[in-house]
Amino acid sequence: MTKPMKFNARVFDESFLEQCDQRIAAFYEMWKSKCKDNTIPARSDFDPIEMVEFLPGITLVDVNSKNKELTYRLVGTKEVAVRGKDPTGEAVKDNFHANTWEDTWGNYGHVIDTKGIAYDNSDIPNSNDVMVRDETIFVPLSPDGEQVNMVMLYSIQGKAST
Repeated sequence: MTKPMKFNARVFDESFLEQCDQRIAAFYEMWKSKCKDNTIPARSDFDPIEMVEFLPGITLVDVNSKNKELTYRLVGTKEVAVRGKDPTGEAVKDNFHANTWEDTWGNYGHVIDTKGIAYDNSDIPNSNDVMVRDETIFVPLSPDGEQVNMVMLYSIQGKAST
């Protein structure tokens, strides 16, 4: 990224629903419907067929439980287009799409450490260095309902704020 991104909002609770795009809200409600008995859903709780509308904007990130290193497991086609490359299989720390690692870790760290959600609304440069509005929701996934082993993101892009 040659142009710096601009944070418009970073929210760690459901108040983001008052300002987010309806597609982000729909994704969040789908994820929340999988949280049975107040536990974090597992990746296996999600059927790609029920998520077809979201798949181009989905990113799955593996979390190493020993050192919290993050690796891109899957990056949707819209995300690849915005970035101009596919970072699947690579370390997030070396391929994040933000101004700094601290900005990036602010969202991932919150989700991993609190088992909560993070919503980020920023203006970012796309692969053509054109500023676009990027709304992303970060949600935890867990095979046992407790330890976060994956973070699922859903992102949409639109016209940058002025």
